[in-house]
Amino acid sequence: MASTDPRLETPERFIFQNMTVALCTDRIARNFGVPLVRGGPVSVKEIAEIARDQFLLTALSSVLIRGLELERFLTHLRKALLGLVNELDTNSLKLLVALAQQCFINEYVYDVDDDEMRQIARLRTELADSAPAKLAAIAAYQPLHRLPEASKLSGQSWPRAVRDLIRQQIEEPLVEARATIPALTDIDATSSSVQQHYEQNPYPRWTVSFAPLVTAAPAAAEILIAGCGTGKHVFYMARGNPGARILAIDISRASLAYASRKTREARLRNIEYAQADILKLGALNRRFDHIEAIGVLHHLVDPKTGWRVLLSLLKPQGTMRVALYSETAGRAILAARELIASNGYEPTPEDIRAVRRHMMGDVTRWRAVLQTEDFYYMSGCRDMLFHVIEHRFTLPDIAAFLREENLQLVEFEPPPEAVELFKQQYPNRMNDLDCWHAFEQERPGTFRQMYQFVVAKASVQ
Repeated sequence: MASTDPRLETPERFIFQNMTVALCTDRIARNFGVPLVRGGPVSVKEIAEIARDQFLLTALSSVLIRGLELERFLTHLRKALLGLVNELDTNSLKLLVALAQQCFINEYVYDVDDDEMRQIARLRTELADSAPAKLAAIAAYQPLHRLPEASKLSGQSWPRAVRDLIRQQIEEPLVEARATIPALTDIDATSSSVQQHYEQNPYPRWTVSFAPLVTAAPAAAEILIAGCGTGKHVFYMARGNPGARILAIDISRASLAYASRKTREARLRNIEYAQADILKLGALNRRFDHIEAIGVLHHLVDPKTGWRVLLSLLKPQGTMRVALYSETAGRAILAARELIASNGYEPTPEDIRAVRRHMMGDVTRWRAVLQTEDFYYMSGCRDMLFHVIEHRFTLPDIAAFLREENLQLVEFEPPPEAVELFKQQYPNRMNDLDCWHAFEQERPGTFRQMYQFVVAKASVQ
């Protein structure tokens, strides 16, 4: 669960240290849009060299790889390996397996052509011969757990690398499907479209964890994590507050099942998961010392009503961390949604790939979107560009709500890279939202990762 190799936190720059990868990537960039022949711009010799890169194999199999250049390279490499599926040696098989694991991690967001799909359809008819390379090739284009013969595949004897693939693509999804998640509330009718979104695409997709700084709650505190999604934030909070009792809720059972599996793998025991709608949570007979609402309120039909419901669950001396989307920083996303609406794109895998293809063909226009992590996996791309309900805020909006609800701003948590410049411009004003609003107007991209802040009831000193 927790990474033992710090290079995996930013794997892309270390992958480029492989000169063969760098040369192939450069060649692909210079010939982008040229139709591929068998093997394309990655030769058999280069595949053999790339397959010996143990760091690349580890990165592909364990963390999301981001960046336009590497995606183009890996898409071409996948097609080249598919064309050589009957000729792969042991090292090249391991490379194909690792690439299949990467494709599962990014939920098959890479573009695919008709020729590749015809080859995969043919390989599916040949699975009876139990060829590891054929299974790995299929797994690079579609998840194995959706195959009719998935249970049979899981029971067969496979090389170790393929066993890892079976675990990832068949056994772990089965654990999630069998998870028992209690329900604290029913789901409000106005929330059903958001629930469906996250049942189909649990978010965020994550694998290993790195340990960011998390503000610790009081010892042995009662903590509520509202809209916990797939448990990435739960993991951080549980690690940072080992004496706390944590209730993590979400509207999506699929997200909760993923979260439960991931945190159980990490042997975290202080977490209780439950399905609940924030809008229906007011009747909960439980109060909390600290509440986390990171990136959830803006997906409610009425964010302020949901915020008030959560505040009603806060103990008198309690604190609440909130994160909300910025109206100013969201201009590129709004432009992308105009593109989606004008072309009639739907939130299907095929249309998401089509939108991405369009943007990757016009890097200058869509650079701000291409630089996000969410762009490089299916659930992230859908959450960023196709969300059914999303509200954005300004800092004056937030300040007005704090006044209305008699809330104290305990701490404003800006992006670290903005702090020093802000201090130079506004000394000793770190919690002044008017100053931060003026700062953001001059630098619209400051809060691309949301506004984040901690509040308490005004009586707290």
